[in-house]
Amino acid sequence: MAYAAVLSLRETYHFFFGCENFFVKPILNEQFFPLLEKLDEIRELLSESSQNRSEEVKSLEIKIRDMAYHAEDCIEIWQIGLQKRSDSTMEEDLITETDTTFKNLHEVLTEMDTIIEEMKKIEGRSDEQNLPVYSRSFASRSAPGDQTKMVGFAEDLMQIKDRLCNEQQSTRQTIPIVGMGGIGKTTLAMNVYSDPFIAHHFHVCAWVTISQRYRIREILLILLDDIGVLTDKIRKESDEQLKERTYRSLKGQRYLIVMDDVWSIDAWNDIQMLFPHDNNGSRILLTTRLTDVADYGSSTNHHHLMGFLTEEESWNLFCQKVYGEANLPPELVNVGRNISKNCQGLPLLIVVIARLLAMENKSLDYWENVALNLSSVIAGKKDHCSEKLTLSYTDLPAYLKPCFLYMGVFPENYEIPVSRLVKLWVAEGFADPSEAEGYLTDLIGRNLILVGQKGSSNGKIKTCKMHDLLRELSVRIAQEENFLYVKSRYQRFPPEEASFKRRLSIHDDASYGGSEEDVTMQSMDLVRSFIYNGWDETHLHSYYYFGCQLLRVLDMIGVELSRFPEEILLLVKLKYIAIACNAVILASITELQFLQTLVVEDSTGIASELPIEIWNLPRLIHLKFSRVFLPAPPPNDESVFPLTNLQTLSVLDNLDYDIGKRAPNLKKLGIHYNSESSHSLNHFEHLKNLEILKILFDSPANSTFINIALPSSLKKITLERARIDWEYMTIFGSLPNLEVLKLREYAFQGREWIPYEGDFPKLKVLLIWETDLEHWRAKDIHFPRLEHLILRNCSNLVEIPSDIGEILTLEIIEIDSSSPSAADSAKKIQEDQRSQGNDGLKVFSHPTKTKVYPPLKFGVNQFLSLLLYFTFLIFWIYQATY
Repeated sequence: MAYAAVLSLRETYHFFFGCENFFVKPILNEQFFPLLEKLDEIRELLSESSQNRSEEVKSLEIKIRDMAYHAEDCIEIWQIGLQKRSDSTMEEDLITETDTTFKNLHEVLTEMDTIIEEMKKIEGRSDEQNLPVYSRSFASRSAPGDQTKMVGFAEDLMQIKDRLCNEQQSTRQTIPIVGMGGIGKTTLAMNVYSDPFIAHHFHVCAWVTISQRYRIREILLILLDDIGVLTDKIRKESDEQLKERTYRSLKGQRYLIVMDDVWSIDAWNDIQMLFPHDNNGSRILLTTRLTDVADYGSSTNHHHLMGFLTEEESWNLFCQKVYGEANLPPELVNVGRNISKNCQGLPLLIVVIARLLAMENKSLDYWENVALNLSSVIAGKKDHCSEKLTLSYTDLPAYLKPCFLYMGVFPENYEIPVSRLVKLWVAEGFADPSEAEGYLTDLIGRNLILVGQKGSSNGKIKTCKMHDLLRELSVRIAQEENFLYVKSRYQRFPPEEASFKRRLSIHDDASYGGSEEDVTMQSMDLVRSFIYNGWDETHLHSYYYFGCQLLRVLDMIGVELSRFPEEILLLVKLKYIAIACNAVILASITELQFLQTLVVEDSTGIASELPIEIWNLPRLIHLKFSRVFLPAPPPNDESVFPLTNLQTLSVLDNLDYDIGKRAPNLKKLGIHYNSESSHSLNHFEHLKNLEILKILFDSPANSTFINIALPSSLKKITLERARIDWEYMTIFGSLPNLEVLKLREYAFQGREWIPYEGDFPKLKVLLIWETDLEHWRAKDIHFPRLEHLILRNCSNLVEIPSDIGEILTLEIIEIDSSSPSAADSAKKIQEDQRSQGNDGLKVFSHPTKTKVYPPLKFGVNQFLSLLLYFTFLIFWIYQATY
């Protein structure tokens, strides 16, 4: 992955350029500045050639990658040597020890010049000769045989046909079908196109496959052929003449044009002008993997999103492709269902595996082997399935390719926390903090990453995931491009290959057997990233990551450690640390001057401890603990720099000082309020950028909130167990930018809440979870922009105020485990709104379930059992008495 290697080397340069050593800095300026200029030029050329897959370009990319890796190794090894040298010997030995380093860098610069010239020549030839090639799926209205037989998606087929033939919409309509590669977009379009009713409804039907690279002339000839007017004479006309002829041939006709496999907005813009607007019900059916293309081309801003097959639909398709109309042998049914289920609803994968099984040995042992090793079967097949999905990777812009390949560090079927993913991308240098979430959105829009869980309050994506087939693609390409080594049950690359990887990911299903492999792992001194997704601390010691002095990313959040490994503090290049343990961190953490992210998860509930020296790490962006004691900075100590880059700080076990003076740019702050250790919460004056605040209380906090002043920048507040009187709610209601308010486990208490007019001007989400509130005297003017109301465990609440239903922006009311009368009031609000023509309000009601005991059954058997019991009892008493 040449682009990622160049990014990494460029970032290494910037870290060095900030070096404060006055002996080194002049040398850095003189020796490294040409390097930066050439890296920027190479990065630009790589971006321009990102979709050129010629062997010439591949060969150059390998040279660039290896050159960048070599230069980076030279620089960083040299830097570590400088850091370990004492000031007394720095000046004396500096020139001697850097001669070799700078000689190597001069060689790299010379090689860069050669590479730049070669890339420019290739790009020049590409503009003239390497024009896109157009490939056509089929050229007539007849169905292409078995390809159009569709299992599942019956509802999709009906919806598309209805939209195509909707006579109420006479204007030309474009209907996009969007979904990941292999989901069945083209098959659905073929079924629609070959439907007799559709053929009868439209005067002219034409199909054109656009693909990634296309020629307008080829498309024009295909369209004219399908329209039925193409002759040898017309073939000789110019492009402009062909465009005009296509337009005139369609003018006045009710036409259906299928544009299959559109990859860019430019392609749509180039072609859609050929189709006239005649207000006669003409339609364009467009298939694409890209959501932005679908949204851009859609006439109604509504595209048709293809979903995955259900388990039963997957099974039916599987059976059809293996045995046709015949039934599966009974002994293969269970294992067959397991195989079809593990295809995760992707039709293309089901078809590929089913056809493999149809051609091969149909013994139970063979099928069980396929079921057990499905991932390795997928990874080892070079067929239409993998080629089709590889196109999605090839089409990515250069800056998104490393982000996609990096997804292989996570195990199969793993729900990836978005916050963890974007922090890792930033630490790896793939994206700036301001860009990372946008990159994720782009990959989701390209249907390469799937949305997992969304926040109940704001709908923001909390987790994401990948289909196994796409994940296998990312792991395979990452291995081929020397980008990432994944050790798991299905990836068993030779140890000598692993030793060259910059990134190493260990999964919990990996084999820990071979001693030869362990030795190789321990010698991987050039590894920059170590991500351990295992579960056993014992096996972790097989991988000697402590010896990787150039390590930047260390993520072991998947395994609970018995202690914080002090050896980590010797890895001076670390930018990202994520571990699970109760941590007492030593003062030597100041050696980690590049550290940006420190995440410590701990299930014990005991607060971890940070040293006062933590204030000497100015590059810190995220400090995130389950619970942590952060000592106050020393007063009037000029050697302690404020953490101006710090954006996340949680969960603090103390706040006895003005945090805003030391970390003025905080955006997220979490506090565990302990009345014994915390004196007040009045330290928010300087937090002008704070957006998210979460406070968990150990004791009632009425007195704490009497004089509290919260920053107006707050957008989201979560409070737990504070037991604040409702009269203090105006403190939060007066915040001008507050959008989400979550009140959990008696955050507020009292029988009555009377909101103040003018409060909560921008509040969108209100959650009240467990309270003794009985009467809520709210009106629609109190929450003018409320969209989502959630009430849980509000067992005393008499009703939801009817005026809440009059809020124009309200979309959802959720009420769960609350009083039956409150649930009834929610339903009544919905009914009243429907009677007024508002069908958009959704109510989800789950009232408190009263435990119902089953009626006592007392029949003949029960009577005889009871009679027998008393007979034995009387007999025992009689015996005891006499």
